[in-house]
Amino acid sequence: MNKALRIQDVRDFRKALVAGSPRAVELVEEALRRPVGSPGALRELHDLSLFIEAYPGGARSGLLAARAQERVRQWISARQASGVRGLEALQDSGIAGCDCIGSYSLTLARWLLRTWPGKAGLFSIDAPLEEATALLRPILPSAEREAIDLPCTDTAALARTLFGDSVTDQLTGLVRLYDSAIPDDELREALFARLQVFIRMKGDADGFSLTDVRGEPSAAHVHEHGLQRSVDAGAVWNQPLGAPLRLNAEQEMALVRTARIALALMQRETDPITYARAVELFDMGRGLRIALFHLDTEHRLVFESYVGFMAFKNGVPLGYGGAWIFPSRSKVGINVFPAMRGGESAWFFAQLLRLYGQRFRVSFFEAENYQLGHENPDGLKSGAYWFYYRLGFRPWDPGLARIAEVEFGRMKALKGYAVPVRVLRELVADGLLLRMEPESAPVIDTTALLRAVQRHVLHQYRGDRIRATRTATERARASLGGTWKAEELTMLTAWALPLDLIPGWHQWPARDRRRIAAIVRAKAAPTETAHQSLFREHHRLLEALAAAAQSGNA
Repeated sequence: MNKALRIQDVRDFRKALVAGSPRAVELVEEALRRPVGSPGALRELHDLSLFIEAYPGGARSGLLAARAQERVRQWISARQASGVRGLEALQDSGIAGCDCIGSYSLTLARWLLRTWPGKAGLFSIDAPLEEATALLRPILPSAEREAIDLPCTDTAALARTLFGDSVTDQLTGLVRLYDSAIPDDELREALFARLQVFIRMKGDADGFSLTDVRGEPSAAHVHEHGLQRSVDAGAVWNQPLGAPLRLNAEQEMALVRTARIALALMQRETDPITYARAVELFDMGRGLRIALFHLDTEHRLVFESYVGFMAFKNGVPLGYGGAWIFPSRSKVGINVFPAMRGGESAWFFAQLLRLYGQRFRVSFFEAENYQLGHENPDGLKSGAYWFYYRLGFRPWDPGLARIAEVEFGRMKALKGYAVPVRVLRELVADGLLLRMEPESAPVIDTTALLRAVQRHVLHQYRGDRIRATRTATERARASLGGTWKAEELTMLTAWALPLDLIPGWHQWPARDRRRIAAIVRAKAAPTETAHQSLFREHHRLLEALAAAAQSGNA
């Protein structure tokens, strides 16, 4: 009898695949003939199947991945049919047939209810009972406000009292209550978040699994010569970027759907994907495609362009993150999905930098300290700092740069050397910087700039924000002229107070003011690509904003 497949067995097979062992495929084929020993081993087998599909080493790999996924489905189906326990251990695994529980925004909760009727339901409200009652009382009809104060044992009883016994009805009723009682979307989201709502998605929701969800189909890239584990970021940077692939509205929405599902299955969510207005898809070679997600107008930042991404390797979701772009520079964050780790992560990240760099003319990138592990145990443990360091990112501070150089040298020279945790915590407290090209534009601290706006409202308008916004917007419209569409006017209102910081800007030459108008209008376009290009070229405006930011730091 074949020995049961254990977690470590599957991990060993994965290592053989990554290392390019000539027997790797045979080992996996052998594994598929063995009984699965535990839910943990099944989860490893599922992730291995996704890895093989993403990084096929030959013609047999596609069939192997399909067989592994079918084996996983059979195991799940057998447990479901027999009622045998075991599926609880696979909750939140993303495997087809397994439930997922997560906390999401009101917008995503509404989308889940609409996309999979009857499959999404309320799992729990984790806010304390007293706080949950206080949050719900003001938005209930007046006749119910006294009833909500009647004794309840917990928030589960409160939900049943208000919305009935069905968990789907409870979630639907809660979402409808917020939508009908609170007209402002931002306030709705903030109050919903305070409730700490957790949603259960049933595992039989069609297509709601990592087993099934895929990006736009394309010809598979076979890694005949193994995985590309090292990368020359500079060489990748200089490869010309092609135009985005042509997508129709249906394909764009399919990518949004795929990205939302992939993140929700791992209890994650990002604004550019939840509030996506437009999607661009780029083919980066070797089976890698990266979709860029542009926020809708209502959720865009004033100055930075927050452009999210999801990457796909041969159609399999590979990773996600985003960039916060300001003329010539960008903060950037990347997360590789657990099943995809150990592949071509460094090459993928270099391609991502190439995409953001060339699409938005970014000269240097910042990795924030949280991404590296500052007050982030997972980031610290994962070695994210050295992942960025190997790609050329370096500390801002000269003292920390010397420490990092010494520790990196020890890591290369001494096999198995581990940087002391105390030293690593000191390093990750500061961000890292990668400068790809010389840049003469001023470096502007957008946080300081927004702080300057706050001080301006306080001192110039005595804290009257309504008057400040109205006055600044009227002045901006008069100075820029023209007719403004609704979305353009939204962005003009957002830009009016920062412009109000600049002494005499409304008396600048007409050409300079026309260029400002073009920048603001482009901020309201489906993508923020043209906005960043126009903004980067308006040197007088950038210098004026840099001076305003300096006053915010004063």
